[in-house]
Amino acid sequence: MSYNSKLVILAGVAALCVSAPAAAQEADPFTELVEALASTERLMSGYADGAAAAMIEEARRDPEMLEMEEECPGTLELMGSASRPMLEKSHLRAVGEYRANLLALFRDKLEPEIAGGAAEFYRSDDGQFVIRLAEENESVANTLAAVRENPEGDLSREAFEADKAASREALKSSEHKGRMQKIGWGLATSSWFSDFRKIQPEMHELEFALLNDDFTPEEEAAFDHVLEKALTGHFEQCYAE
Repeated sequence: MSYNSKLVILAGVAALCVSAPAAAQEADPFTELVEALASTERLMSGYADGAAAAMIEEARRDPEMLEMEEECPGTLELMGSASRPMLEKSHLRAVGEYRANLLALFRDKLEPEIAGGAAEFYRSDDGQFVIRLAEENESVANTLAAVRENPEGDLSREAFEADKAASREALKSSEHKGRMQKIGWGLATSSWFSDFRKIQPEMHELEFALLNDDFTPEEEAAFDHVLEKALTGHFEQCYAE
């Protein structure tokens, strides 16, 4: 595959991951807000399984990979299972960097009471509902198309913004429209939402950077080594039969 394999997997996984409830770890409004919005548990939940499935799906688009699968059945499944640990490890590193940058943004741009109000909401049933609904309606079609068409494998800002717009439109037509309108009214009249909303463009920048994360040179070398070792053994056994 000529495009950024990790990025296209990240995009595909976005629709496969199932969120887990987040819990605050420290009595600090800024860290509580990070935990409520972007806990490691939530960002990693379902990633490993989703990454393996997305990798197999992408491999099926490659005629050479399909030919290998026909000659040696199980090749694609092996690619997914062998790659799984390295994909998960790389994503965990990227998630840690994203959370650290998010925390720095909150500390720099928000007053403690604003961060505390936002954390309280996003930990609530309504807040977790909003997060889950946003993820369920998240669009990745433009991201996937852009990555596949770009030889460098980078996600374009145009594709990212187009998916954001598509996600907002999907939310507007959601079957939970009534509840969302009620929640929206509550947010509009809250003491914290106006200030919190002002930093959403900067939050989107950090999300954009997370989606554009690629393997480090060390991760890429380890990934290639693990995959080559697994496939070499598989082909030796296949052609020996």
